[in-house]
Amino acid sequence: MSKRFPVLKEVLHLLFPMVLTMTLELSISVVDTIMLGHYSPLHLAAVGLASSLWLPIGCFLIGVTFGITPLVTRHLHGRQSKLVNLYMSQAVGASLMLGILASLLVFFLLPHFASMMATEEETRRVTVSYLSIFAPALPMLALMTSYKNLFEAAGRPGFPLFVASTGLTLNVIFNYVLIFGHFGFSPMGADGAAIASLLSLYLAVLMFVVYDRFLNKKPLFTRFIWRYGKKFGILLNVGAPAGFAFAFEVGLFSSMTWLISAFGDLALGGGQIVMSYTAFLFTPLMAMSAVAAIVVAKAMSKEGVAGVKKRVRVIVLLGLFYVTLCFVLTQSFYQQIPYLFSNNADVVAIAASILLISSWYQYPDMLQTVFTGTLRGFRDTRTSMMAFAISLFGLSMPLGFWLSHYSPWAEALTLRGFYIGLGAGLCLLSTILILRFRFLLRRYEGKQVDLTSGVV
Repeated sequence: MSKRFPVLKEVLHLLFPMVLTMTLELSISVVDTIMLGHYSPLHLAAVGLASSLWLPIGCFLIGVTFGITPLVTRHLHGRQSKLVNLYMSQAVGASLMLGILASLLVFFLLPHFASMMATEEETRRVTVSYLSIFAPALPMLALMTSYKNLFEAAGRPGFPLFVASTGLTLNVIFNYVLIFGHFGFSPMGADGAAIASLLSLYLAVLMFVVYDRFLNKKPLFTRFIWRYGKKFGILLNVGAPAGFAFAFEVGLFSSMTWLISAFGDLALGGGQIVMSYTAFLFTPLMAMSAVAAIVVAKAMSKEGVAGVKKRVRVIVLLGLFYVTLCFVLTQSFYQQIPYLFSNNADVVAIAASILLISSWYQYPDMLQTVFTGTLRGFRDTRTSMMAFAISLFGLSMPLGFWLSHYSPWAEALTLRGFYIGLGAGLCLLSTILILRFRFLLRRYEGKQVDLTSGVV
């Protein structure tokens, strides 16, 4: 296969371990949802509400670190490996400074929003407690993602896979002990899930630092440069728009959670099940996006537009195959899938009705995800940011709100109208990104990216 299909081999070499890594990382959230769903429907709703509040902030931090991928890939393959220290110093500085600010927001500001949005007193109390415990994890979330992006951009996805596997195993153990109360611990419910996630993230960062500093035969991040730890303009120039775009996407789902809360806490629980399930299926698409950014940056530094076209074509075909499998699975078992997350019949019925709709918009979601990564490989992240804002908040939310509350079908659709609006917004978003990609291909036809561009 390596001789007949070299591009496919290159893509799969990165894709398989990255899919496994991201799946294992997201499985932490799925494990939380499953365990809390069997612990208490109100605790499940509380964590769903808390996640909808902190996730846009956390995803902005993760998105900022996406800037590492095209920068590191370009200079590693351009034999300018010493510049990796410069970019990683910026990533560490940005992760810590922005992460601390994010923690303060989650700890002091978001509990007020949670208190206003929860309809049950117990849900309100549990949500506020969860946010307070989880807040210190945000700097580590950004740092862990920075290290993961560094290793993957260098073509070494094996160790991030090991970290994700270990983190998931520890999280399952911590959840089992702390949520339900075993080995002498009292049952803590959602608070136990927050502590488990906090511990898992800190241990993941520790594993990356110890391995790269003391065990890695070819270390990637060899020296922290203090000057760039305080000045991270290059990283933010690429990463901040990507962070806003990612935050916009997740913010839309969070906004939907807030709007769904008007239909009651059981609807919140159903929405959390759908979010966990669809996010789990979405994980390979996120890996495809990351691979697209890496191979496009690499191809532009070596082959130009012709190499980019071949690689993007392979990734899109893989995405279509995967999404079709997901569609058939969801449509066939939409009534049974929610029982994996909860045994409450009302919550399951709500989730099942939404899954029928969500399975359809996975096709445009795949396209927008892959082409977002492709544009990131060109270091064009501002287009994605603007396209996300226009499509998701200019179309998805207004259309969804109208369908659920004011349309002639509002009584029959109820909260399902929001998911129909989401599908329409994703179709518009994918169209914009594909058109931008075609424009960039014409701009760079016959050219290669200057390896020294973007260097301080």
